[in-house]
Amino acid sequence: MSNDQDRELVARALRGDGRAFRDLVGKHHSTAYAVVRAILGPQRFDDVDDVMQLVYLKTYQGLSSFRGEAKFSTWLYQIARREALDVVGKRHVDSTPIDDLEIPDRGDHAPDVVAQDRNTRERVERAMGELDESYRTAIELRYMAEKSYEEIAELMRLPVGTVKTYVHRGKLDLKRILSRPAWRERKDAVS
Repeated sequence: MSNDQDRELVARALRGDGRAFRDLVGKHHSTAYAVVRAILGPQRFDDVDDVMQLVYLKTYQGLSSFRGEAKFSTWLYQIARREALDVVGKRHVDSTPIDDLEIPDRGDHAPDVVAQDRNTRERVERAMGELDESYRTAIELRYMAEKSYEEIAELMRLPVGTVKTYVHRGKLDLKRILSRPAWRERKDAVS
């Protein structure tokens, strides 16, 4: 049903219906955002919004070339990935709340809790930047975009088992990175 809805929104957008285009990209924003963020990494998070603007511009300009053979989300994922790779200068094909991490509840607004929450998130973002791009992308899609393993497999054009492996290994690597003495010292220095 979702594929049919996407095709209908594409058809309406091609006829000049701006709302249809906004609905279409709004529906798939989290996927595109997650892949751009994963590829840019924490050192370039300031560029995410600029890249997203390029993604939506390229999507709009290329909408007439969408043939509907693949899902719209897959097509948008490829555009987002290509644009993000262009920004970091490497055009090549690649071969949260993270489960084990405790992130304070945002409902508690005490200054020390807010500072600890911000520090934890910054640590995770820096650590994510050290992950292999494919692991980082799978984790971002799984936890930020809240995609199922099957959806991620389709987007990344990988078998479901490989996606599960990427997420698992990425979480293990993230845990290893965050438990290194240098990372613990940073946490203590920031706290």
